Amino acid sequence: MTDDSGTQDEPVQDQHFQPDDAKAAGILMQQEADLAGHDEEHVLTALRQRFTDIGVHIDEDTLLAHAHRIASLRPNDFSKK
Repeated sequence: MTDDSGTQDEPVQDQHFQPDDAKAAGILMQQEADLAGHDEEHVLTALRQRFTDIGVHIDEDTLLAHAHRIASLRPNDFSKK
């Protein structure tokens, strides 16, 4: 939000609410695109970091399952980089 002087005094991210389920789905889709076929430990570390960054708690078993699934996906042109 801007005040009369035209300065922004609130974080932009506070303007749009997104449920945790939608945030988690977005992270998983992005990690699938970025890390398909990568080492499972690397994927797990990336997932932990991303979920920590957005403040969403995912239990360890679920994280392990997603890391295993993403690591076993066939790499695409982008995830090979």
